[in-house]
Amino acid sequence: MADWWTSPEGVHVLPDGAWRVGGFAIAHEPSLRYLKARLVFEESGAYLVEGRQRVRVEVQGPAFEVTALRLDPEAGEAWVALDDGSEEPLASDALSLSEETGRFECLVREGRARAVLSRGAHQALLEHVEEEDGGFVLRVGSRRILVRT
Repeated sequence: MADWWTSPEGVHVLPDGAWRVGGFAIAHEPSLRYLKARLVFEESGAYLVEGRQRVRVEVQGPAFEVTALRLDPEAGEAWVALDDGSEEPLASDALSLSEETGRFECLVREGRARAVLSRGAHQALLEHVEEEDGGFVLRVGSRRILVRT
């Protein structure tokens, strides 16, 4: 963030995952990637952080998008690629189906943030989901990841 950058109206992630500064949508993909890569979650809340500069972010919905789901059945590992350019392992309790949107989401950033699955990641998930005991699981080799509803 530039030294001169301030946000008197605040930075918000809306319930649908859209980012806004005050009343203005942030739609420029490189800008979104830049901001998301600097989004940090702490006990006191979410912040955009660069060096010593910090800007508070009100997060009401999924701040990230899962662009790809990578499964390694032999190792029993599942990874998600996020739209900020990072990749992280998928925790065993991270997957859910949002009641509000009907879209699949997962927890990221050590369970502190939500990420909605892109169409491609959604399709990859559906190819490996199985019904089990009245619920659904993502099977990755011998590992089962519960899909919460």
